[in-house]
Amino acid sequence: MFQLFRSPPVILELANIRTMRYFAFYLVSTWCSTLASTGTASHSLAPCASNIDCSLNGVCNNGVCDCDRPWKGPSCGVLGYKVSPASGKSLYPISDPKNTWNGPIVGPDEKGKYHLYDPIYPEGNLLGCTNIKHGVADNVTGPYRWDVMPDISGRCNPAFVTYTDAVSGKTKYTLWPSGSEIQTADSPDGPFTPISGTKGVAGGNPAPLYHNGAFYATSQSTRTVVTATDLSGPWTVFANISVPVPRNVHVEDPFMWIDKRGNWHIVNHAYDVLETENCANSTLSAHTFSADGKNWHMLVPTVEPYTHTVEYDDGTSHTYTTLERPNIHFDSSGQMTHINLAADLVTGNEGCKDIPNCFIRGEQGHCACTNCKYTDHAGTIIVALDV
Repeated sequence: MFQLFRSPPVILELANIRTMRYFAFYLVSTWCSTLASTGTASHSLAPCASNIDCSLNGVCNNGVCDCDRPWKGPSCGVLGYKVSPASGKSLYPISDPKNTWNGPIVGPDEKGKYHLYDPIYPEGNLLGCTNIKHGVADNVTGPYRWDVMPDISGRCNPAFVTYTDAVSGKTKYTLWPSGSEIQTADSPDGPFTPISGTKGVAGGNPAPLYHNGAFYATSQSTRTVVTATDLSGPWTVFANISVPVPRNVHVEDPFMWIDKRGNWHIVNHAYDVLETENCANSTLSAHTFSADGKNWHMLVPTVEPYTHTVEYDDGTSHTYTTLERPNIHFDSSGQMTHINLAADLVTGNEGCKDIPNCFIRGEQGHCACTNCKYTDHAGTIIVALDV
């Protein structure tokens, strides 16, 4: 994980207060980062000039980022984790050898239930799911029951948007499978009905939202945001996204939202196939943000929003070699409370450098940290955020 550290001037003019502030920050940056990661620092010591320097996850006050919870770190760029319930280690039964690869959690509904729409893949396979499983729970962290709701047909890796229909005034629930038709229902229970003419309108692995009477979405490559006032279109380009992604790093699996201040955010899984060892320090995530949805930013050096290691309330912890397809859950007030992720449930920091049947090989033919999932048991986890 990289933190935003601004280098001090080469020649220090001690009489210059601004320069002294930069020098002080340089000396305490490691200390501040450690405090932020443990949740013991409420304010950052990072010098900031505007809220952009605070990742639009806080407010720049007199050169200091005051972060909104659960965001922490010198630039409000890192999601603080709490100890998570052990039920969140695998939201789909780990006893089933089939793989899941995370989906949206919706709720609570009017009955107090949470709904997880999780794509399921055959054992030993993450390249073609069979359908979407619909789990129901009394708590966002589970346990989920998978024998209550029928499976949902459609392609893999769905997203979800709840919105109020402008004509009928009714709440609508829409499921967005990757590369397939958008499906709509009058209840999170379903049944979900495909909408003709919507196949692939938002691209693969879509990240949609509804805002001020219009739909917006980005897709797997996270290079554009498209928009339409009707799900059937026409869809037009709303914004292009061009940010300084580090060399050899690829981003995918976007999740997009608009916060209480009206700022736009996208969190992605990020990876580098040249990273094959010490997977706890491998590239994992990325955060792009915008004040208006049109002009996008990424901190340089890169700050990764979510991290590898999760602690559980049964006294265990696990360092996941990869965590992908982020979905963030918000409560009724708009406060983010949890992040659920697709995970390799087996391999940790040690990685799988020398396994013989890696799907994609990286450095000198070795298997990258991000690709151990192709030979391991893959599943869906949820992490409690520090709010």
